[in-house]
Amino acid sequence: MISAFLDTAEAVSVLLRSPALAKRWERPSALDRFRVSGLAGHLARAVLNVDRWLAEAPPAGRPVVDAVTYFLAGAGPAPHLDDAVPLRIREVGEQEAAEGPDALAEAFDAARARLAARLPGMPLDRPVGVFTHVLPLDQCLLTRLVELVVHLDDLAVSLEVPTPSVPAEATDAVTGCLTRLAVARHGCLPVLRALARHERATGPISAF
Repeated sequence: MISAFLDTAEAVSVLLRSPALAKRWERPSALDRFRVSGLAGHLARAVLNVDRWLAEAPPAGRPVVDAVTYFLAGAGPAPHLDDAVPLRIREVGEQEAAEGPDALAEAFDAARARLAARLPGMPLDRPVGVFTHVLPLDQCLLTRLVELVVHLDDLAVSLEVPTPSVPAEATDAVTGCLTRLAVARHGCLPVLRALARHERATGPISAF
C-alpha cells in the first residue's frame, strides 16, 4: 500500500506541474462548481493531509475503522452542491491552491518527499486520525489512494490531457475498495449483474 500510494502521488506530481494546469487555473473543471484551481488543491490534499495527520496523535477513545467503514460513514443521499459539505470541500480546495499552481506543486512534492522518507519505516497498523475517524495506516493510505486515483482522472479531463497511468497495485486497491462500497450500498447481486450480466443489470451502480 505504501509503494502504491507514493508511486501514484508521483504521477499526480507530473500533472500538477503540467503547463496545462497553469493555463487553465481559473477555468471551470470537469466537476460542477469546481474551478481547476480548487480541484487541483483538493487533489493535492490527499498527500498534504497524510503528512499533516502523521504529525499529530490520533483522537483518543475512537474506534479504529477500515476504509470502507470510513467512506460509508459519510454515505447518504447525494447532497446538493450548495449544501454545507460540498461547499466546504470546494472552499478548502481553493484555500489549498491560493498561492498558485507553482506553490501548490512545491508544497505537494515537499510533503511527498517527507512521506517517502517516513512511511516505509512505519507499521501498517499504526493508528492515524483521519478527520473525525481513526484508521490503521494502511487503510488511511487506501482512502487517500482512492482520492488520488479518482481526482487524477478528474483533473486530467479538466485539462484535456491524457489521464496519467498509475501502478497496477493502486488500481487493484482502488477498484477493490470501490467495489466493496458499491456492494455495501446496493447489495451483491446488483453489483454482480452490473459487472458480469449487463442484460440483467438494474441500472447504474456507483460506490458514492
